[in-house]
Amino acid sequence: MSMKNTSIKTIYSLFTIVLLLACQGCAMNFTPGDSALDILEKSGELTENEVWEGRVYVTGTVIVPEGLTLTIRSGTIVGFEPIDERVAIIVLGELYAEGAPDRMIVFGSLGKPQEIKTPKPGLENTRSVQPVQPAKNAAPPKAGDWQGIRIETQSPNSRFTYCRIQHAANGIACFTDSVQIERCLFSENNIGVLCENTNPAISANEFNRNGSGAQFRGAAAPEVEYNEFTANRYGIVCEDDSRPRIQHNNIRSNYEYAIICYSTSSPEIVSNNITLNNGWAVYDGGRLRDNYINGNKQVGPNVTELSIATQSDQFYGVDEVFDPRDTPVSEAGVPSDRY
Repeated sequence: MSMKNTSIKTIYSLFTIVLLLACQGCAMNFTPGDSALDILEKSGELTENEVWEGRVYVTGTVIVPEGLTLTIRSGTIVGFEPIDERVAIIVLGELYAEGAPDRMIVFGSLGKPQEIKTPKPGLENTRSVQPVQPAKNAAPPKAGDWQGIRIETQSPNSRFTYCRIQHAANGIACFTDSVQIERCLFSENNIGVLCENTNPAISANEFNRNGSGAQFRGAAAPEVEYNEFTANRYGIVCEDDSRPRIQHNNIRSNYEYAIICYSTSSPEIVSNNITLNNGWAVYDGGRLRDNYINGNKQVGPNVTELSIATQSDQFYGVDEVFDPRDTPVSEAGVPSDRY
């Protein structure tokens, strides 16, 4: 690629980052001195410890090898180019993405450039078919534009706080226990957090408008506490023999089920508010204790489920039910000092 093409591409990336994330309501923290030269372009395997800050344009999969650390500072915007081979960050070493409430780290798609055919100047009013010339425009970003952040089994430690992760196939995919995910926002991903045979800490996050907020596979048994799952297709999906402990969460207004269980999965579901989901509050598995279950499956917002049977108008085929609540759990959901 020539220097001229690289410069054009870089300028395009800056423009789309501004347009995309400004529309998303994110704090951009741009200053008048920003230019294309301020963008860091990244692709390939790291050869030394790196620190990312400012604006980062990821054009190909980035690999953090064993023994190395990638640190991403607060306020950084990481934009991914949607291409046929979806771009990812693969972590075998360590990744620390620790933002702040007023300077979140943002990971998201830049949107895919597309060709728009426009008439050549001066030919707009002719009736015959005329040659057209292509014009560049960015298609809106969408879920699955990039692969996501994948923490492999070799990673000794990784931590995410105050991050906004959007437009990925799997926002964060965990294949090791040594991951902490706290006070992050997952939006418009196919899956917000995916855990396979692992038990990471997932606390005080918001999952909004994803295909599934969180999905657990194999023998995954993480602690999932003080989160908000809202307006996803499914709030939480449990597969295989997973046994997550789901406690003190607000799981509400999801388009289908709040919690769905497949195969022999059986989560511990304790002290949650599960309300106003279009589908079942809990479907086909799980042990329930001290939950407030209200208005699910369109039974009406004034209907609170107090049954201790294994199925009712709002949940179906669960393993056990103890101590249903008739008032909401006041301490459930993200703590009051949320971002």
